[in-house]
Amino acid sequence: MNTSKKYDDTKVEYASFIARWVAFTVDNAILALATVALLFPFTYFEDALQVDIQRTLTTIVLVSATIYLWVKWDGATPGKKLMKIKIVNADNLETVDFAQAAKRYAGYILSSIPLLAGFAMVLFTEKKQGLHDKVSNTVVVYSDSLVSKESD
Repeated sequence: MNTSKKYDDTKVEYASFIARWVAFTVDNAILALATVALLFPFTYFEDALQVDIQRTLTTIVLVSATIYLWVKWDGATPGKKLMKIKIVNADNLETVDFAQAAKRYAGYILSSIPLLAGFAMVLFTEKKQGLHDKVSNTVVVYSDSLVSKESD
């Protein structure tokens, strides 16, 4: 992994809990709408296996879409873009790679247990990292606080 720093980490501003929460809420609203849109055509399935298969496929599509956005859309989702924040590698402040994004998503599950304590860590850590950030070695920063070292 390349850990050379392209950005000046002394000028980085870590995203607040509120900015992250608003982005998370917006993203979950979008995911809820997408889930309804993907599942609606199958509401008349009576076979439990067909319903389970459709739910599983929908989950895979939505998880994959989230990870894809983190990797290919400059570390952001629509909610994060709205709040002008992004997920970056904690070591070099570059966009996360697929492995980090997958670990981060899996870390959401850990952050949810128990009672969302892993998300609350954002309030108490120096770099405002939740458990999912610690697991994946990521931070969430305000996009405009990433200043290139060359621009100094």
